[in-house]
Amino acid sequence: MGNVTRHEVVSDNNMKCNQASIYPAQTTHINGTIKHSGPFYAITALEDAVIDVSECDVSIIEFNSGTKRAIETDFTVPKGVTIYADFQSIELDSGAILAYSKGIAGEHKEPTADDS
Repeated sequence: MGNVTRHEVVSDNNMKCNQASIYPAQTTHINGTIKHSGPFYAITALEDAVIDVSECDVSIIEFNSGTKRAIETDFTVPKGVTIYADFQSIELDSGAILAYSKGIAGEHKEPTADDS
């Protein structure tokens, strides 16, 4: 193989960074009402899914009446929709989702489910 050009090195590094940002290290199927701890960076609803925000940490801010605060109202993610946020944990009231997690610097934290 001949000399590798600077352009090829930059292109290869760019491709690897893009793949790391798009492809999850782990995809977790969540249904039922058990709390799952991530962290997760995105969720996709397989069917309409209600997120129980009082039982999890979804790191979503609501801005009502001029006040910013952690979201306090359960919300529905419609079937087929993907949302991105820093989900430290997720608990559903209904529906089913795929939750995506990724490792940091090649390390991978395994998502867990609360059996209680």
